[in-house]
Amino acid sequence: MARVLVFIIAALPWFGLADSDSSMHNRHTSIVDIALSDITLVGRYYEVERSDRGPALLLLHGWSWPDNDPSRSMVSAAVAFQRAGFTVLVPSMRGWPPSGGEDDCAGKQVDDALQALEWLGRQSGVDADWLFLAGFSQGGQVALLAATYGAPVQAVAAFAPVVQPGAWGAVTHVEGIRNYVVEECGGPDGWPSRDVMFRASRLERPLLLVHGEADRRVPTQQSTGLYDRLTELQRPVKLELIAGAEHDQDAVLQPQLAIDFFRSIIGQHRE
Repeated sequence: MARVLVFIIAALPWFGLADSDSSMHNRHTSIVDIALSDITLVGRYYEVERSDRGPALLLLHGWSWPDNDPSRSMVSAAVAFQRAGFTVLVPSMRGWPPSGGEDDCAGKQVDDALQALEWLGRQSGVDADWLFLAGFSQGGQVALLAATYGAPVQAVAAFAPVVQPGAWGAVTHVEGIRNYVVEECGGPDGWPSRDVMFRASRLERPLLLVHGEADRRVPTQQSTGLYDRLTELQRPVKLELIAGAEHDQDAVLQPQLAIDFFRSIIGQHRE
């Protein structure tokens, strides 16, 4: 079972602050350490002030340069979800500081996400029956794969996700990705365990796919192909294509799309 140490950052007025390390904004935000069996995940935790329990979201970042803390890029999105009433956990995934370990292209990162959800469900103010999962790019891939392994969530939102590593490496317009797919994603032998399409029949929770129509880094076909397959399987899936958008987090990771989608799921259960 994961152990956790929590370090509270003093509440700061968010007015005028940029999305950087100094901008934890003000809304009951802290840095948490989640000790797993071999590494420690470090995350940003955005609590919602409430008298009862409510929904919570695990939000996963995309790939970044090895020395970066990618959770910093998710502050605006996390705060948008928090303002909508979702407690949010944004870990720096395995392979990026300040967390430990090595990036493994949605290998052990998937199990990390499942353990992070377990931790999230145990927190005060969180209703473990109302967890949600979302991610951008590689984070979207991890989120989708976690859902195929029985992640205890009500719905998933994947923004510009990698769906099929092998096909991604073959068609991307970014040369370095082809090497990454072979070296970090395990090559042909490692792709099946990281291939969402290969496990599509296990995607049973409602899913929102969002992708830029002009994405050349993670081509749009990664999402449209999965949408077509899940439609054939009669799974609850929705696809939103962003006109003119490339692989740009600011353009594609639109929190309101997921907020509306998640609220619709909550509303269906309350009817």
